[in-house]
Amino acid sequence: MSPCALSVVIPCLNGGKHLSEAIESILRQESDAGSIEIVVVDNCSTDEETLAILDTWRHHGPSVRVVSHAAKADPGGARNTGVAASSGAWLAFLDADDVWLPGGLQARWEVIASHPGVEWVAADFQEWYHDGSVEPTGHYQRQNFLGRLLAPAFRANKPLVLVRPVESFLRTSPAWTGTVLMKRSLFERMGGFPSGLLIAEDLHLWYRLAVQVDLVFVPRVVALYRQHPASLIHRSRRGRRLGPEWDKVYRSLRRDPDLRPWRRQLRKKLAAVYDSQAWDCRAAGDYRGAARAAIGALSYVPLRPTSWRSLARDLLLAMLGVRSHGPPVPSATPILPSRGGADDHTVA
Repeated sequence: MSPCALSVVIPCLNGGKHLSEAIESILRQESDAGSIEIVVVDNCSTDEETLAILDTWRHHGPSVRVVSHAAKADPGGARNTGVAASSGAWLAFLDADDVWLPGGLQARWEVIASHPGVEWVAADFQEWYHDGSVEPTGHYQRQNFLGRLLAPAFRANKPLVLVRPVESFLRTSPAWTGTVLMKRSLFERMGGFPSGLLIAEDLHLWYRLAVQVDLVFVPRVVALYRQHPASLIHRSRRGRRLGPEWDKVYRSLRRDPDLRPWRRQLRKKLAAVYDSQAWDCRAAGDYRGAARAAIGALSYVPLRPTSWRSLARDLLLAMLGVRSHGPPVPSATPILPSRGGADDHTVA
């Protein structure tokens, strides 16, 4: 396997419906990067459409390779398999249902070429909705905290160096995985993506990176992040699995010795996860579930009067057997693993 400049890893689990669009968006890039390879990781897909599309790309040529897991892996394991099978000095990651926009790779590669020593690059993106519409502006320009943080980059149209941006990530992620380029040597130094996480394996790695290296942000929309009901994160949210999964993510980060100075903030993130789960339960009229989630929040931030009042209300409504019949309450549940999100407790 000959080394190349950039390897793009695409994990795929029954994602054939959009896979070709993702691959073709990479192949159409015009850049100074030189040789590029795409490594698609078949994570034990079973549907016939996906299997047929994977087989087609197996015969495409050397620029696209398909590798397969013998047994289904978690998202981090699938990405790590793709990296292990790749040869690029730089790495990029794209989900099978997202796409790169024309010129996006060149915009990031110019930063790599002009900033000696850079190891980690990210850029802006737009959400792409089920009806075909997209966000009117870049996602980060619409966010209060990130909009302020990244405003100098957008005003000057120049890259912005975020120095060891742990504090920024504790608010919300300035790096969505579909825009990230990182040096292979850095990826290997950090041990790759963690295993055992259903969601946010990429955010877990970004937190650890943010302690060690600077992030260079490119103020340009370079990709589209597709929103649709079949995505892993939306399925997890419908099944109310997000709370326990986010708990697992932040507990793991709190055990990391490099993140010891930020354990208090991570406790607040954990409390926010359970607050969000409580909102989802209330929206569904499940006040017992809301009370359990409120107790989870209080276990991390016990001296918060509003949480105690919410718990008392939830317990009372649960004992009375009340169920909600109103419209869903907007939830603040973190719904963007590997992506940028809204301020404060929404994470990418």
